[in-house]
Amino acid sequence: MQTLEPIDTTRSHPTTTLMPMPHSPETLPTAPRRHPLVAATGAALTLTLGLGLLLSLPGCTTVKVDVPSVGVATPDAFDEAAGTASTELSRWWQDIPDPTLQSLIHQALAANADIRVALARVRESRAVVTQAESALYPSLQAFGYTARTQTDSLHGPAIPQVTLPALPAPLPAIQAPDLSPLTHPNVPISSYSGQGFAAAWEVDIFGARRSDAEAARQAALAQGERVHGAQLMVAGDVAANYIEARSLEHRIDLLQRSLSSARRLQRYAQGRFDAGQATRLDIDRARAQIEALESGQAPLQSLLQARLRRLSVLTGQAPETRITLPRPTAAAPADASVIPAQLPAVLPSDVLSRRPDVRGSARVVQALAARVGSAKAELFPRFYVGFLANEGRIEIGNLASNGNFLSWGAGLRLPIFEGGRIRARIAASNAQLDAAVAQHEQTMLTALEDVENAYSARRALDQRAERLSTAWRTSADGARHAQQLFSEGQGLLQSAIEAELAALQREDELIQAQTARALVTVALYKAVGGGWSDASAPKPTATETETASGKSAGQP
Repeated sequence: MQTLEPIDTTRSHPTTTLMPMPHSPETLPTAPRRHPLVAATGAALTLTLGLGLLLSLPGCTTVKVDVPSVGVATPDAFDEAAGTASTELSRWWQDIPDPTLQSLIHQALAANADIRVALARVRESRAVVTQAESALYPSLQAFGYTARTQTDSLHGPAIPQVTLPALPAPLPAIQAPDLSPLTHPNVPISSYSGQGFAAAWEVDIFGARRSDAEAARQAALAQGERVHGAQLMVAGDVAANYIEARSLEHRIDLLQRSLSSARRLQRYAQGRFDAGQATRLDIDRARAQIEALESGQAPLQSLLQARLRRLSVLTGQAPETRITLPRPTAAAPADASVIPAQLPAVLPSDVLSRRPDVRGSARVVQALAARVGSAKAELFPRFYVGFLANEGRIEIGNLASNGNFLSWGAGLRLPIFEGGRIRARIAASNAQLDAAVAQHEQTMLTALEDVENAYSARRALDQRAERLSTAWRTSADGARHAQQLFSEGQGLLQSAIEAELAALQREDELIQAQTARALVTVALYKAVGGGWSDASAPKPTATETETASGKSAGQP
């Protein structure tokens, strides 16, 4: 039974808010003018002492979340497993002696749109992690302002408030002095300007913000598993479509041979009919066989073109860019026989550790557990510290004044009555965590089922291919014997041609069985989590690209 790691919110992150405790405007310092940043150093020691006081709170200030254990017992071995080969699962196609297939997979891993989308999502999720982690650090801002105005009242307008994001309360406004005692009949033009520096920080005592950052990190890791899953699917899809395309090419060639034999049989039946040695039934039967064979040409050609178009899209090309597969050679027969007969030897624990969907669902569980920690931390106080330094100048008519403003403070916010909002959020987060654990269990079970089914299907198709291979050899022997009897004058040509057609039919069935076996083998490699690695797929070379596009030697 698997147990996921418990979430400790001391490794997670916070949002910064501030509740400064300003001096009264009447007690503003009258000392000689100093720059706000210089004045800030005078308050740094006091602020540091305040931070130390906050950080020296009692030690029991963390919220921990125990992730529920996964109720799936990992078996020791697969019941249907018959694997004996030691295979590098991350690049399993390298064991297949077909350079065209290897080149197509290589090109797809470098250019496929699904993989590029997944990589972009990873970059996005990493940026979200940075945003979440930024809440752990102080928010620092510099500001400046200047204005010129004329009013109908001697009460000068207030300088706008300086408000930092995420602060629980705005920093105090800097108010122009009240000049109502003056008896000027006309209001003079006034101007004011200033600049300053502000800082805010939420001290994440109970780990709410650290939990948020931990959730973002786990979500980013889950997105990384989507990249692995895309690589796995693309490699498997390229191999499957390539195998089917080669099989269709072989079957189309076989169909042409069958048509040639059927037309030969029709000519023979017509000759015997003209000689009075056959009936009209013999001619009609031969003609019907030709028509049945001809009806299969268009569907096979359509399927072949569809597979080639799919290969173009998988390798990042337009479907109109038809890939032309090079002719098979002795070194690269380019059919289902190149798929290794030996299967990879894997254990259930290996599958669960390699399958991107299983790994990704585990990351989702960890992310939701961190969100539970963040929700629980909302029950506890939140502590803030802040600082503001301002230097300004006010001019009203011929009167001018310079002044400094310094404000710092610490505060806390404690939820007393929220109408059940916080506890409802905790309950919802716990429910989401339970659902994620159940989904993770289902993903594990499905992964194990996929492997068992692939092993079982491969074993069944091995037996079918073996029986069809025997049937094809028997039919081929029968066709040769019938042809020999005709050559020796002991049999009719019709029997020899019909035996040849039967042998071609058995060969077509064998090709389909071998193709199905090869496709199941590819599905097995996908089921065990093969086809991805953490390293980025290398760019294909010019030679490989030409080979994948059919521009090899002997091709137009």
